Amino acid sequence: MNSKNSHKNISRLEGCTVIGALTVTSFVTDAATIVHGPAGCAHQSASMIQSAMLYNECYDIPEIFTSDMSEEEIIFGGEERLKETIRETVTDGRYRAIFVIGTCISDTIGDDIETVCKNASAEYNIPIIPIDASGFLGGSFEKGFISAIRGVTELIPPRRTEADAPEAPAEPEHKTVNIIAEKNLEYEVDENFAEIKRLLSLLGADVNTRIARRTTVADIARFNNAALNIIRDDPTGAISAHIKSVSDIPVIGAFPTGLSGTIEFLKDAGRLMNLDEAVIDAAVSSELKNQEEMLKRFADLKGKKVSFDLFGFQKSDSAFLDEIAERAGLKIDVDGPAIMIPFYTPIGTAGVKQMLVQWRRFINGRR
Repeated sequence: MNSKNSHKNISRLEGCTVIGALTVTSFVTDAATIVHGPAGCAHQSASMIQSAMLYNECYDIPEIFTSDMSEEEIIFGGEERLKETIRETVTDGRYRAIFVIGTCISDTIGDDIETVCKNASAEYNIPIIPIDASGFLGGSFEKGFISAIRGVTELIPPRRTEADAPEAPAEPEHKTVNIIAEKNLEYEVDENFAEIKRLLSLLGADVNTRIARRTTVADIARFNNAALNIIRDDPTGAISAHIKSVSDIPVIGAFPTGLSGTIEFLKDAGRLMNLDEAVIDAAVSSELKNQEEMLKRFADLKGKKVSFDLFGFQKSDSAFLDEIAERAGLKIDVDGPAIMIPFYTPIGTAGVKQMLVQWRRFINGRR
């Protein structure tokens, strides 16, 4: 099989675990992903990724390949087929790393993907990283997603020891932050990133690297230059626990939601980056003023009745909704029109503003 034709050899669904993994590995732009299994195991997963990217006006073609296991390899083992596919992919010469995602088939027949990747990595002198996404028992989108995050972090250089660096380096003048585990299929992914970047700018900080959103292997290698890690969302705590195991950099476990949550985020980020209190206070003061100015644009909502339809909402805690309603002067009443709440909570002040725009349209439309 020629690796350049691998995209054409994709035909059926493997499962949501593979999709979860692909939403991470596909966004390391100078890496290739090999789905190890029959050609059909990659097709629907790759198609979903590409369709979602197009929907979000992202026109990059993800580098997804398949080992294209035949019936013979399914019966007698597919390790040799995987070795050949890795060789073809490396020979292409465009990639700085390769991820190998296992499937139900490769897991069921017992292919030792980890050893194949380890030996190939040594042979070709390129990171070749196995991703556990078989999904045969207990598989889920989240499992594949977290497994891929773990795999991508293997590209982070080892932490320096005291022996490696006997003298502690001087504190960098400019603080930077790593953004981790963004939801690449989330419609507002770029808007959410822009809001985090804006909030960090209030603290005089910027983004170091993103794991993984339009990121290169070289970008990931700079991971340890950051002063803070910020995770998009981590309801189980699994991502935070892993990041803490590979890095001593402080961690914030979620993007900020709601108005007061945004202020607390600024305080926590400033404190964890060891910024001066004056810098933190100035950032908080600036954002409080920004929030007040934003709320003035919705003065026409004051006194109007609303209720919240929480069906499908991922978090049972709706306190931030009550806060937004109160700050906007809305009255929560069971007789008010039921506003459908989006699946993901609004991020930062910009997210609240966008939500209030939607609320206004809904309320005015129900007159």
